[in-house]
Amino acid sequence: MTRSQALALVVAASVARPARTLAQTLTTVRIGYAATDIGSQPWYGKELGFFARAGIDAQLTIFNNSQAISNAAAAGAIDAGSADMIQMANGYLHGVPFGFFAGAAIYDTAAPTLELRVMKDSPYKKAGDLEGQPVGVIALNSISSLSVQEWVRVNGADLAKVKIFETPFPTMLPGLERGTIAAALISEPFLTASYSETRLLAKTYDTVAKQFYVTAWFSSRDWLKRSPEVTRGFTSAVYETARWLNARHPESATMLANLTKLPVENIRAMRRAVFGTNLDPKLMQPVLDIGARYKAIERPVVAADLIAS
Repeated sequence: MTRSQALALVVAASVARPARTLAQTLTTVRIGYAATDIGSQPWYGKELGFFARAGIDAQLTIFNNSQAISNAAAAGAIDAGSADMIQMANGYLHGVPFGFFAGAAIYDTAAPTLELRVMKDSPYKKAGDLEGQPVGVIALNSISSLSVQEWVRVNGADLAKVKIFETPFPTMLPGLERGTIAAALISEPFLTASYSETRLLAKTYDTVAKQFYVTAWFSSRDWLKRSPEVTRGFTSAVYETARWLNARHPESATMLANLTKLPVENIRAMRRAVFGTNLDPKLMQPVLDIGARYKAIERPVVAADLIAS
């Protein structure tokens, strides 16, 4: 073997070895997510390679909602997921050892992805008009139902006379058309699709705050304590994904269509979720405050107490 051939082998080995080592040292993290615009952040992160770049082998499992994700984490079926502040606050008050470590979806009044809508020919124009009428929300004792209650209250209507019912998003527009509900808090992708038949009654989330975290990333505090490097890598990956998603709606629309099986034209037309790139307690506290006001949380909770150090 000539000197140049030997040198070439040494150089080739020095280049190839790190690649093999990287593949061998990816840490498996089991992640729960929902196949929705605000819930699919980790799916994008895996598809785009951001998790792998951070040293994480993301093993993804789809759940129907954040409550199911929280239950799976409590059962030890997943390592991390996203949930809302009310869920985590109730768990915290009951000694469940979960903590938030990264921000996820943000509500922004400039681009709301959820609105209280009525039919275009509806006689309901103000909060008082809903007294004695049924209103549909996706879940009771959630930020959706609490925001409707707060909007009714601050606008001078009798909250006790407004009937709030749990209504799946796909059935909200048919319910409005049939008159079985007077108003509905509709979210994307159903929101934009309803515009030809409905009109805006209120942006009820504005009564919580003009901007706040709808969800944030959580795990058990023990897992976070045992896995500081993995936690940092996870946080880096979801924030890199957030920046990509916030800046590239056309590209992500095609990807989301493949995930949800919805027509890509519908996704391109709808308002898209905004994702945070930090975890600011000030954007968490408004949800906790309204949760305590309406007893969805047993007693007041300080946002900083829900964040894992």
